[in-house]
Amino acid sequence: MRTLAESVDVVIVGGGTAGHIAAIQAARAGATTSVLEAGSMLGGTMTVGGVWMPNHYFTPNGPVVQGIPWELYVKSKETEGLPVPDYRQRRPVETPGYYSYINVPVYASIAEAEAVQAGVILHYHEFVAEVVAVGDTWEITSLGRGIRRITTCREIVDCSGDSDVVRMLGLAVTRSSVSQPGTLQYQIKGIEHEQLWKTEVQALYDEALAAGRLQKGDWAYANMEPFLYYLQHGGHNATHLYDADTSDADGQTRANIEGRERMLRMFRFVRECIPGAERAYLAFMAPHGLARETYHTVGEVTVVKDDFVKATDFPDKVANAFNYIDLHSQEVGCEISFVEADRVPTVPFRALIPKGSRRITVAGRNVSANRIAFAGIRAQCTCMAMGQAMGAAAALAVKRGVASRDVPAADIVALTVEHGAVPL
Repeated sequence: MRTLAESVDVVIVGGGTAGHIAAIQAARAGATTSVLEAGSMLGGTMTVGGVWMPNHYFTPNGPVVQGIPWELYVKSKETEGLPVPDYRQRRPVETPGYYSYINVPVYASIAEAEAVQAGVILHYHEFVAEVVAVGDTWEITSLGRGIRRITTCREIVDCSGDSDVVRMLGLAVTRSSVSQPGTLQYQIKGIEHEQLWKTEVQALYDEALAAGRLQKGDWAYANMEPFLYYLQHGGHNATHLYDADTSDADGQTRANIEGRERMLRMFRFVRECIPGAERAYLAFMAPHGLARETYHTVGEVTVVKDDFVKATDFPDKVANAFNYIDLHSQEVGCEISFVEADRVPTVPFRALIPKGSRRITVAGRNVSANRIAFAGIRAQCTCMAMGQAMGAAAALAVKRGVASRDVPAADIVALTVEHGAVPL
């Protein structure tokens, strides 16, 4: 195994939904930046995870997340030769926000190209093994096949989704006693939808569930949508993995196995029992199961339900968090509640600073929030906005020779606005 040494200003741990935006922002702001990503591409849940519907860039009243996230989305649409949707033409009857859809190969490649152009140093297939504070710097040991890398940096942004670095440092974390179920993303195509009868396919599903051919969780939204909805969406984003814990390799393995078992069980049922699905085929399967929540960082402040629902005007807000509360559970399935459309919740900087820490921030699913608030804040566009804010915070800290926690929130927002973000 080769031992390599590297020195940068900022290390982004995890190149996922929050991390790839954080890296591009930090690098464009002049900080030498590297990304340690255990997977094979940027974008995380929205690319390799198969949840290709980032929401929400817009409310009915205007944009809430723009900047680098929106830039990458627009470039991906231009590359596909598709028009950028004009959200002013939508009629938000069913939901107060607007979903957007990305082409995974295109988006992941564009994100990577923009990161490289900005000067980001990408290290795929590497995971962090150890983090040690050495004076005012960090020494990070990461491992990959044939490589042991020692990286020295001034600032860390933990975008691991599971508070990996925060836990390594012994900083406070928490997790709900009952976590939201995870999911494995897949999609079935080739169904002849004109042959689907709503009442018939529902009866077939109910009979299979009662007979034990299908299991609870194979169809996650049974409490709120008919089985026809599952078939119309080809099963995409429609499965629950109970007790999914992807915070270590064993948990990830269990999630993968459970997810594929559920996928095959549903696919066989659809092919063999649903009229019009005889020629259905599995068109897509994500490489691994996803967790909706594992470890939350305990920040200098914790966002709670009322903060989200009532859109608390935090004095140190650094990102918008517009979304509905999307709470999944094994007992019920999925419960959705909407925030009033004219209210835009925000994320305070203090919720992204691990309690009692210096020179480290978090973004994305690591945010300090309780279970209900987290069910809204974890939306992809919000995670990207948090990533841009913390990339800016890290770059400003390095430039000024201070710890990131000492950078004023207003200055963080000002820098993100320079790079296209929505003023707060």
